[in-house]
Amino acid sequence: MTTASKTATLEHAVWPTEGDREQPPNLPGFTASPFGPIIAHVADRCLSRHWGEPPAPPERAGRTAMVMVSRLGDMATEAAVTSSVDSGTKASPLLFYQSVPSAVLGVVSARWGLGGPVICISPAGDPLAEGLELAELLIEDGSAADVLLVLVELATHEGESDRAEALLVGASAPHGEEEGA
Repeated sequence: MTTASKTATLEHAVWPTEGDREQPPNLPGFTASPFGPIIAHVADRCLSRHWGEPPAPPERAGRTAMVMVSRLGDMATEAAVTSSVDSGTKASPLLFYQSVPSAVLGVVSARWGLGGPVICISPAGDPLAEGLELAELLIEDGSAADVLLVLVELATHEGESDRAEALLVGASAPHGEEEGA
C-alpha cells in the first residue's frame, strides 16, 4: 500500500482489534495511564509482524526512526499529576518520567535495538497525513531508512475506547524494481 509518492507501508497494526478484550499489559516504569503500554503494545505488534522477535535486523535497526503522533497526548498522566498537586500530596516520580511523550519510545527503541531519530508531534491537522509527511521527510533527507509511525489517542468520552495504530514505513522501490533489491 503506498502512503505517499516516495514511501510505502511495510507493515500495519492497530489496537484494539476485535480480539482485544483488555488493555495491554502494564509496562514496567509506567503507572496510572494506559498511554505508554498502548504505544509499546501496538509498536511491538507492528514490528513483530514485519521482523519477528526483537531485536530488529542489524542492517535496519540503526536506521529506523520512530514518530509518535497524538493530538491530546497522555491526558491520564496529566490528570494524575494535577490531582496530586491539587490534593497537596507528592506525585510519584514515575509520573514525571512518563509525562515526556518520548519516554515510552525509548522502551520500544531499547527492546528492538532501534537507533534512528525519535520525534513526537501533536498535529493541528490530520494526524495520519502529518505523521506520514514527517516520515517521508525523514526518509527523503537520509535521517532514516524506515520509520515506525505510532498514532495514539486516549478516550475522551464515555463509551469511547483508547486507540492506537502503528505503521512501519519505508522508501518505495524505484519504478520497475523490487523492494529490497
